[in-house]
This record gives sequence, C-alpha cells and structure tokens, in this order.
Amino acid sequence: MENLKGCLQTQATVQGSDVWYWKNEQQEFSVKDVKTTLGQQLDLNSAAYVFSWNNWVTGKCTMFVWRAIEEKIASAVALRNRGINSLDTVCKTCGAAEESAAHILLRCNFAERTWELVTNWLKIPMVNVEGSLTDLLVETSEVQRSKGVRKAIYAVIIQTIWILWKTRNEKVFKGRQGKVQTVIEEIKEASYLGVKLRSKHGSLTRQEWWDFNLMAGFVLDVMTVFFNESFSCH
Repeated sequence: MENLKGCLQTQATVQGSDVWYWKNEQQEFSVKDVKTTLGQQLDLNSAAYVFSWNNWVTGKCTMFVWRAIEEKIASAVALRNRGINSLDTVCKTCGAAEESAAHILLRCNFAERTWELVTNWLKIPMVNVEGSLTDLLVETSEVQRSKGVRKAIYAVIIQTIWILWKTRNEKVFKGRQGKVQTVIEEIKEASYLGVKLRSKHGSLTRQEWWDFNLMAGFVLDVMTVFFNESFSCH
C-alpha cells in the first residue's frame, strides 16, 4: 500500500476527458499504430505456421502437442511464469537446464536419445533437437516419402512427444525413472494401434510396423479400396 501511495503521489492530473495512450509512446491509441508497432517487430508478410492435425493419433495427443508448441503445458518454467515462485525449475530428469516444454520434449538428454532411436526406426535423418517443436513438426512432415508414409511418420512424432511427457510425469510425481528402450517400445505399440484402428490400413501387421516397412501394405490397402469402390459402383 505504501508503494502504491508513493506511485500515485508522483502522478500529475490534468483537466479533460480520459484518453488511451501507448505505454511507451506519447500518442493517442489507434489500430493503425498497433499494426505499425507490430510490423517493426514481426514480418507481417511471412506465412504463419499452421499446425497440422493427424487423425491417426488421439485428439488428446494432438491437443497436447498443439499446446506444447506455445509453451502452454505445465512445465516447471511455465508454472513459474504463472506465479508459482517457489517451484524448482531444474529438469528432474537430467538436472542440466530449466524445464521448459522444449527442453522436456527435445533437448533433455533422455529426449535426445529417444529421438535418435525413433528416427533410426523411421529411417529418416536425426531431427534437430536444438530447434523448436515447430521446426521438428515441419521438418518431419516434409520428408521425402509417399503421402501415406509421411502421415504415418507425423503420427509417430506426435505420439513420441506425448509419451515423453508421460514419462516426465512418472518421474516428477511417482519417482519412476523411465528407460529409453521401454519408451521406444511404448511409442511403437501406441502408434501402431492408432494407425491400425484409425486409418484405412487395417491389414497392417505389427511386424511391418516394427520394421517400418509400410509400402507393400499401404499399396495393397489402397488397391483393395479402389477395387471395392469400383465393384460397388457397377
């Protein structure tokens, strides 16, 4: 209260009606000035990133990734920024950095080892763990593969992010230290069930998925659908 009184005593009042002013600019508020100010900080002509949803994974997983991109998940850093000042923000898994969403899901040594094994399994280049989650999603959605295989890879990426978060929670709330190999097996199984149940590739075998050998099965499913539709039309 004393601080508030001190601030108020330094303010001089003037006669007249109230007017909105910029915090750091002595000029009256206008939408044009908003755009001008933003244009000095952002490239308004650049295309905004559009998050691609994938119906081969659950909506819960996809929603989580969408929130993680914006650092809206309950990481230690995010909770501190919301006013929980007594919280220890050091990563509980590696202890090497503050626990932001990007750290948990990309840069932590546990996450990095997971991504190395996932990309080896998917037969794609190792992702840039020093980038952002947006970079990761864009990079993996543009790999040189067929449309169906790209969608399968994207589904695995979303599933991986979700399972890394679950593993982190097991450590924080239950004291259970996850093992990378166990996490990889969980990623393979969960993503396999998602693709098998939610896509038209119901004939995909577990062994094909474990080997990530999808082309033969995907082509067969497409041909089957084509012939079934053709037969129905006649």
